[in-house]
Amino acid sequence: MGVSIIAAGSFAARAADQPMPVKAAPVEEGWWYKQYIEIGARAFINDPNRGGIKAKGTGDSLAGFYEYRDLRPGPFAGGWFATGTKNGLWEIDGHAKNVGYDDQAYELNVSKAGEQYFTFGWDQTPHVYSTSALTIYNGVGTNALTLPAGLSQLLFNTAGCVAHPNAAPTGCGATPSAATAANINTVINNNLHQNDIGIRRDTASLEYRITPNDAWDIRVNYSNMHRFGTQVDGVNFTNTASGVVAQVPKPVDDNTQNYGASGEYVGTSPWNQKYNFKVGYTGSTYTDKWDNYTVQNPFCPTGAPGAGFCANSANPSAPLALMSLWPSNSANGFNGTLGAQLPWNSRYMSTVSYTMMRQNDAFNPFTISPTVFTNAALTTTGAPPGVPFGSLNGDINTLLVNNVLTTQVTPTLKNKATYRYYDFDNGTPQLPFAQWVVNDVQLASVTSSSFTPVTSLSMGYTKQNGGDELVWNPTRQWNLGIAYGWERYDWMRESANQTNENSAKVFADWKPTDTVTARGSWLIAQRTYNNYDYLAGIGAIQWTSTAAASLATRTVTAMREFYLNNRDRNQAKFSVDWEALPRLTITPTAGLLYDDYSVDPASQLGLNTSHMWQAGIEANYLANPDTTVLVSYMFQHYRQFLTTSTATGTGNPFAAGSEYFANVSDSIHTLAAWLNYGAIPDRLWLKFGYTVAFSLDSQSDDRFLSGAGPSSGPYPDVKNVWQRFDAIAKYKLDPDWVHSMGWKGDVYAKLQYAWERNSMSNWAIDVMNTYMFNVSSSTGYMTWLAYDNPNYNVQMITASLGFAW
Repeated sequence: MGVSIIAAGSFAARAADQPMPVKAAPVEEGWWYKQYIEIGARAFINDPNRGGIKAKGTGDSLAGFYEYRDLRPGPFAGGWFATGTKNGLWEIDGHAKNVGYDDQAYELNVSKAGEQYFTFGWDQTPHVYSTSALTIYNGVGTNALTLPAGLSQLLFNTAGCVAHPNAAPTGCGATPSAATAANINTVINNNLHQNDIGIRRDTASLEYRITPNDAWDIRVNYSNMHRFGTQVDGVNFTNTASGVVAQVPKPVDDNTQNYGASGEYVGTSPWNQKYNFKVGYTGSTYTDKWDNYTVQNPFCPTGAPGAGFCANSANPSAPLALMSLWPSNSANGFNGTLGAQLPWNSRYMSTVSYTMMRQNDAFNPFTISPTVFTNAALTTTGAPPGVPFGSLNGDINTLLVNNVLTTQVTPTLKNKATYRYYDFDNGTPQLPFAQWVVNDVQLASVTSSSFTPVTSLSMGYTKQNGGDELVWNPTRQWNLGIAYGWERYDWMRESANQTNENSAKVFADWKPTDTVTARGSWLIAQRTYNNYDYLAGIGAIQWTSTAAASLATRTVTAMREFYLNNRDRNQAKFSVDWEALPRLTITPTAGLLYDDYSVDPASQLGLNTSHMWQAGIEANYLANPDTTVLVSYMFQHYRQFLTTSTATGTGNPFAAGSEYFANVSDSIHTLAAWLNYGAIPDRLWLKFGYTVAFSLDSQSDDRFLSGAGPSSGPYPDVKNVWQRFDAIAKYKLDPDWVHSMGWKGDVYAKLQYAWERNSMSNWAIDVMNTYMFNVSSSTGYMTWLAYDNPNYNVQMITASLGFAW
């Protein structure tokens, strides 16, 4: 009996030491929801000019304002939603922006935590070049640009053009008289109509990721981008640059599909450390709707007398021009990546990828004209030659091998060694052309003996990079580093057969106090070429004839390409984060990039120097959680100095009147200030911002030997001022009133005023117009789109209501 009592008491004591069972918290069921919708309207309040033309003095244009966005007046809507299971397993969210406009965007995300992730997106991106373009062509946006019936014949007659083989040909290629030019202008202006110039990218994309367990990560993706619209193109209808020229809206209609898949595995190595291995595939297919497009000649009607060509003795002109578009092509790539933790506190990463690029579209014919002129006298015609090859058979393979080894040598010293190999293997055959046709009107051998024969070039290269970096953290205040880098190109069919570059870099982070952090780096590099020989590398391959006249097509051997030439580089970066006062952070920054090339003005041509430096400061003050002030200033200066020549391969590039220099200088000042102010806590927020950027481009040039400036110089400065001011008020309506009206969520009212202006003075585009150049400054017959006007002045008001629940 007593023993039994002792045993029972002992059991009771042990039971008392155990935790009492607790009922598990119930798992929440059901879904949670959050949504926000904003609807409103925007309007111009200053009636900005949409299609002004600078050359005609008709004011600003909206092209620059609309360039990459669609902020047309009218109603707009957008918003987002999010929902998920209360247990945190599933989540769905999405958003919509600027619904119905050319920059609208949508995205949907669905995920199961830790297992599956799906994203679908669709967006539009505009690129507006012009809202002021004037053209005489119909069929804009198609691959056949045609003229109104009878217009080409009318201009042909007005210009006094004559058709081959009539005697005493005059006009079309000769300088028109002032009276003739005025008559042509009148005819053109009577047949103009306005078209926007621009393209839009519509992109649909999806990505799916699944992680069935902790070891595997599998992903697939696909995107399809459709580009359509127009871009500016220049069409030369004659065999020289002094005849009929037209600026036209080139059609754009193509699709680019990108797709890929990858799988990654994470495991444990035999030495009991983590590693990951990933394999993948990427592909791309580009398809253009058209191989070419055609353009009618404004000054040469179809069915012109004689052989169907219009000409004077020097400038034949065909009724129709055939213009090539981008060929369809594809690429397929395979890649693998290995990452592994190694003994001795090291980690190794390696990537290998191989890509095959192919392009084998059929060649367009040399010309769309049934006959071409066959001699300089233009008295006979003949059938155009056929293209001797069916297609390019473009074949480029690339191989990339990248290796990175990181080692924690000591607790304060880390080392990173890298080596990268890239092979751009261009297997495209080099195609020799004994004959071809210049701009649909004349055999190349007749236009100039320097034009034939010609061989296409298939350039290739291998690139190697190696380097080592040491980072030392001696104390909490210091992070010091030093690095060495080497880069080598081995070129195939280039002016130099090899370039080598060595670089050294030092960098440091210093935190002397809790309120100051300074960062700085300096890099020096030197690149040298081996065996610079343009003739052996390119010239004698592309232009194979050894006749003296043929050498005029080659580049002068004194020229040095900037990407191959010897170069000394200095690059520095510096910044400081300083908390000058509680909640006031001041950040000055500075940097430079100086490239100096070894161009001897007495024996070489090319880019001599390219110098850039910048300096700025930013101040950010957080007065309280509802009030922030930001002020910043940045100055950037660019300078390039180059020597060049008007001489061809047979000329003396250093003769008086041939060699000249250009000194290009660009300066940009950017000042910005922003204020975020919570006027009424959790009720009224105000935001004000102003940004202004001043830029100045100056270019001066002078003849070296003669001392005389070029006939067109010195060029005037190009000046630009861009400004924007924003004032935004956002007010949260009284929740009690909103709920009393039957709405269970929150309602926000937003009002925004924006003023944006761009003002540019550019001598190169200010005189571009739709009609002929002044007869004293140009020869030939040239028509233009008058499309380029970057100036605008917009004041916009936007009002909206946002509903959250």
